[in-house]
Amino acid sequence: MSSSAARYRRLLLLAVAWLAVGCQSLEEPIACGQIPDGGCPAGRGGTCDDEACAGLYDCAEGTWLLVADCPEHGSGGAGGQGAGGGTGGMACTPVELDHEGESIGCSPDLQHPDCPAAAAETCAETACLSDCADFFMCIERDDKQWTVVAHCDERGQLIVGGR
Repeated sequence: MSSSAARYRRLLLLAVAWLAVGCQSLEEPIACGQIPDGGCPAGRGGTCDDEACAGLYDCAEGTWLLVADCPEHGSGGAGGQGAGGGTGGMACTPVELDHEGESIGCSPDLQHPDCPAAAAETCAETACLSDCADFFMCIERDDKQWTVVAHCDERGQLIVGGR
């Protein structure tokens, strides 16, 4: 075997070994299970234009998070239910965030336990029941940047505003 063929073979074996080691560090995703009644997955094309969708949900760390309420469809089914699929009889105070200057295209992507602002716009009483700690909005200033618009305090209460 020529020296260039042997070198190629060693590089190929190293690449395969590197990929095998690298793939082992990937965590298994945590399934969310059954989406709440009337819910549609936002990340898979769900839209409030679909009359079957009472709310749009994202799956994050094994929990369905309400990211948009679709109240124009019937009773709103999922309206105000938050991360756990219900408020368990608690009051549901809607969370309204200031979207002035909101943009899209901020990078890098948010990393757990950071969540998009829409995940906080459920019920104030249930927004911190998920594993989100801070809620960010992509804001256009001199450039696009993630900005904290709400966070969960040490008691699990939603605080609207930056830290």
